[in-house]
Amino acid sequence: MQHALNYLGQLRIYSYVDLLLLFQALHAGLRDMVGLSLLWFGFLIHLEWQHRDMGRLRWPWPVWALLWIAGVVLVADPMCVPFLVLAAGYSLKKRIPFLAAVSPLINAGLKVALIEPLPGAHARQVLLVFVLMTIRNLLGDVRDAAKDAGEGVASIPVRLGYRRHTPLVYPLGLAVTSAVWVAMAGLPWWVWCCALAVQALTYRLTPR
Repeated sequence: MQHALNYLGQLRIYSYVDLLLLFQALHAGLRDMVGLSLLWFGFLIHLEWQHRDMGRLRWPWPVWALLWIAGVVLVADPMCVPFLVLAAGYSLKKRIPFLAAVSPLINAGLKVALIEPLPGAHARQVLLVFVLMTIRNLLGDVRDAAKDAGEGVASIPVRLGYRRHTPLVYPLGLAVTSAVWVAMAGLPWWVWCCALAVQALTYRLTPR
């Protein structure tokens, strides 16, 4: 049971709920949602496979490879290429200082590449996603500043001398982006409340 929860936590269900709301806002069909979800989970598992963080069980590499292959087949869009390139680059941020510094931009870029095939991904929506995801990922770096400083990861907060543990800043950012996607999709606000509940229940499953 502990092993199952460890692996489940690494899949970050709290952020996947947010991603599903974004897919809905951009009019994703079922095939799109399945394919893009496979690409997303492949990214997360590849990230964990590369980072080998303490307290997190190791994934076998065929898992992320098969998820990516299946996702590419289902999505069948050229934007899969930049997504995979950016995903691979983001996974190296702990090894390459420059990538750590620009990791919020890389993360936002890979999410833009992920949503680009969707019918509702017009220029304004794509720009909004890029800006909000950059800010949210930067909040993630603020949250992890103490850990990153200890591991020698040169994120922007660490470079600016911030080395405190700030656990609540990222969940607040996540709540904001989920609210934006709900508004874009024209969904009732109880959907946002349900998303917040799932995020609150699953956030602490990820070993940190």
